[in-house]
Amino acid sequence: MTAGMKPAARLDFFLESELCCYRRGYTLQQRIESRCYRADCRPPPACESCPMTNTSPCRRRTAFTLVELLVVIAIIGVLVALILPAVQAAREAARRTQCQNNLRQIGLALQLHHDAKGRFPAASHGFPLKPLGTDQYAVSWAFELLPYMEQQAMYAAHNPAIRADDDANSTAMRTPVSAFYCPTRRSPVADRDFDNDDAPSTKRGVAAGSDYAANSGTSTQHGMPGRDEFDTTELGPIYVMSKISARQVTDGLSMTYAVGEKYLPPIDESVDPALQHVRQGDAAIFSGDARHSIVRRSSAGFPESETDDYPGKFGSLHNGVSHFAFLDGSVHTIEHTLDVATLVMLSAIGDGGDVPDRVFAD
Repeated sequence: MTAGMKPAARLDFFLESELCCYRRGYTLQQRIESRCYRADCRPPPACESCPMTNTSPCRRRTAFTLVELLVVIAIIGVLVALILPAVQAAREAARRTQCQNNLRQIGLALQLHHDAKGRFPAASHGFPLKPLGTDQYAVSWAFELLPYMEQQAMYAAHNPAIRADDDANSTAMRTPVSAFYCPTRRSPVADRDFDNDDAPSTKRGVAAGSDYAANSGTSTQHGMPGRDEFDTTELGPIYVMSKISARQVTDGLSMTYAVGEKYLPPIDESVDPALQHVRQGDAAIFSGDARHSIVRRSSAGFPESETDDYPGKFGSLHNGVSHFAFLDGSVHTIEHTLDVATLVMLSAIGDGGDVPDRVFAD
């Protein structure tokens, strides 16, 4: 059989035969007597059982050994370890881009609101003066922007003559709007509480939330009774009962942020369940009653850690940065390492401070 083969084919036949015998554990004598060396054995790879026996020592191996399987698994594990971080980074980059787009929508809505009414929206048009607190009937800056964010029907569903947390206002207060949610933190869902001022406080049903808050300046109390002073070095553009127009922003619209991502501290389980979201600063976003949920103050700075328990800060779940919509409609990224003094300067409508170069991390 091998006599008529070309030298190269004869060598291949010999090597294949030797390999088959080795796999079967043949001794030297068995190899010599093996049918792989007989003229009536067909050369591989078409080797079949020899006609005189049922054995087929020349048959090719078709299964993996355990060692080979483990090697393949190890290679796959290495590839996954290399690729997975890149995939996660790409997904987070996409989520950050969507978050920035959300703030661009909000920034554009602020511009349209100003064009229509000659001022930027107030954080709320109600005061928490018990027993007839008008803030329980008021809506927030976010709700005021709905007509300029293609949510006119939702805006029209609100009845200002009844409390915001009344079931009759459920469409207006409890419909989540995706533009108010950062995809890195959560999906749009109505699962937040209202700020119920009743005594004792009780849950009044779930409401839409938001991952963005307005800039009230150095305090969330601006505009409240007893704080009616108009100090442009402290005031932000959006606070309780505010009526700030573009001409009053002497620091410039492009250097004053209006809305930013808000930090949410861990829920305090020791607090009354009806007030946990309120204390967290994450209650109903469209209600003017939840003041600490709809605004943040610049003087608090950024959170020092993920367990920081102060709810009045700007912040996000992005890696060390937060996004802000400025009064001119632009969106900028600010690192959490920015000093408080600079963050305050960017929040005030007219402090005249010199903002450092390269303050943005865009």
